Amino acid sequence: APGLPLPPGAAGSPAVLREAVEAVVRSFAKHTQGYGRVNVVEALQEFWQMKQSRGADLKNGALVVYEMVPSNSPPYVCYVTLPGGSCFGSFQFCPTKAEARRSAAKIALMNSVFNEHPSRRITDEFIEKSVSEALASFNGNREEADNPNTGIGAFRFMLESNKGKSMLEFQELMTVFQLLHWNGSLKAMRERQCSR
Repeated sequence: APGLPLPPGAAGSPAVLREAVEAVVRSFAKHTQGYGRVNVVEALQEFWQMKQSRGADLKNGALVVYEMVPSNSPPYVCYVTLPGGSCFGSFQFCPTKAEARRSAAKIALMNSVFNEHPSRRITDEFIEKSVSEALASFNGNREEADNPNTGIGAFRFMLESNKGKSMLEFQELMTVFQLLHWNGSLKAMRERQCSR
């Protein structure tokens, strides 16, 4: 969009975004099923295959995985896990399992494409704004932001450690962090004075 500032080092970002959108549009044209319907399940898979062919670091390949919540009657619920680990679920009432799968694929595809936009990268400006908002929300002071032993300081450290990554990549990391917290591993690591 005109007027959006590009993050430092993002000179090729508009081209990557344009390629992502063009790939989705081509995929939509290829997978149109009459009356303007698009096979979003195939379009999502092609999007991730395109990312892999362009050199994206996908440790487990470009496979998109779907999981149905066991149910013998509607509404059906489906979750889709993207190659990076992000997970999205069906977002509407789904009378069939196929509709639940399409619903999950739609939201995952929208997030995948949107994530390619340069504004979705973690930059110094983004970090400063996020930390300032966190300080304001929790009535914190600036010293807290510089102390990694505080919640806001840890938040800042995690953002700075992920500078240049996308929001989707950061979301995946935060999910792992939350799971470590919930299962007690984070507390055990802190007690052993693990630094990372």
